[in-house]
Amino acid sequence: MDRHILHQFLRKFFVSNGCQLLEENDGLLRIQLTPALDEELMNRPFYWRYKKKLGQEGEPMELTLLTDPEQTAEKAEQIHFGSPRLHQIFRLIRSSAQVARLYEKLDTNSRTALYPWLIRNMSVHFSGKRKRTETHSVGLQLLNGQFMTNAMENFTEVDFKQQISDHCYCLSPIIRYPSGYQRISSYMQAYLDTLDTDWVTETTSVLEQEKSLLAHFFDPSSQEEQDEEIRQERAALYDNELAALSRRLTPTIHIETINAGIFYLSEDTTRQLLQRKEA
Repeated sequence: MDRHILHQFLRKFFVSNGCQLLEENDGLLRIQLTPALDEELMNRPFYWRYKKKLGQEGEPMELTLLTDPEQTAEKAEQIHFGSPRLHQIFRLIRSSAQVARLYEKLDTNSRTALYPWLIRNMSVHFSGKRKRTETHSVGLQLLNGQFMTNAMENFTEVDFKQQISDHCYCLSPIIRYPSGYQRISSYMQAYLDTLDTDWVTETTSVLEQEKSLLAHFFDPSSQEEQDEEIRQERAALYDNELAALSRRLTPTIHIETINAGIFYLSEDTTRQLLQRKEA
């Protein structure tokens, strides 16, 4: 996840959850948390339990996040994809609202149609000798099936609201949501098929080497003089080590949906976003 995209994502997350931005510059966000987000993010269960028991209002903390690794600030924490804090926020989003529904904010006096877009924000986890994670935000227009990559990045300049604006109306989707999810899954699979598979070959080779070493270490011919109980213990240990080795080194790709949403956009905004994508 590009740090500028991450910065905008975090900004929208905290503002939309009622937090006050105390300070913001390139690569730094200082946020006054709400009591609800303090309870969710700051790991102070005993404090909040005590305050509630006494019938008192708690004092939520401030949180300073650095999206630029070269930035420093007092009592600040670096946040990047893969950091525990970001995954904590992802889990909170998943648990609170898996699917959002937002409408472009428009000021118009004429009837304006809004086009439905299904957006899926996903993490792609590659496991093997080396582990890495990619993030993807893919949009699907639910009328004509057109795709948009980096959807949330494109949407950062669009103002959305939870209620539809006056004089606007939503066009009914032709592509149903389950079918749209599947289309995006197929799109991601096509993307994965284009990737270099050298990492799979490398990981598989390392896995076979590790298996050979493990088999040599637990060679049954070297255990002939051991009693039956010891041989069984070693056999069980070998099976456990082999299973752990396979879990660690078998090359796998796992796609995880972080969240999803239906975004309604005007035709003009849709055209501008797609033209920007093609430029």
